[in-house]
Amino acid sequence: VLGIDVVFDVELEGGGLDAVTGGTAQKGRMVGGLIGAAMVELLFLGDVPASPAGPHRGYTNISFRVADLDATYAAVRRQHPEVRTEPIVDIGGVRMFFVHDPDDTPIEILELPGGARSTVELWRPGG
Repeated sequence: VLGIDVVFDVELEGGGLDAVTGGTAQKGRMVGGLIGAAMVELLFLGDVPASPAGPHRGYTNISFRVADLDATYAAVRRQHPEVRTEPIVDIGGVRMFFVHDPDDTPIEILELPGGARSTVELWRPGG
């Protein structure tokens, strides 16, 4: 739905992954790809404890801006009906919904008001 151009997809195992996860004989996967001009790397770190549900410290989500939130929401629901999604909400003119990855990490999909292309443009109009 976001049009990721996959650059690499590698299986991970061995001492380096064990050092990162604190486990032994862990197996994981790393996929990297371009969304627009931004490189995004997605990691599966093997058998590590789940993060607590709800708000907590540390990484909680990543956001992607789209031009047409309604069309994107419909495409997610049509192409991936099994994926958990939240209904569209509007907070201060910023429309958004969340879709949850297999590890239950929320991914925020948002549409900015007034044609803003980034939150910098939204919060600092005119540069």
